Amino acid sequence: MYLQNTRGKLKYNYFVMVAKEPLTKFQIWSCRKSFNCTLYTEEQALKMIQQVYPESVRIPKPLSRKWKKV
Repeated sequence: MYLQNTRGKLKYNYFVMVAKEPLTKFQIWSCRKSFNCTLYTEEQALKMIQQVYPESVRIPKPLSRKWKKV
């Protein structure tokens, strides 16, 4: 999970959760879920994720895209 700044038409910051498999327990068929920062704090978002996916592990966001292939 990492913080994403406003982008495009969105007028708020949000936390993004990225997984290797679809997030079906959140009723989402993609591998990404966002949490609006105006509605949830980082601790609340982490708590919701831990309740649904207790085996999840937080990994820091890579600093640049060149490390994505490593």
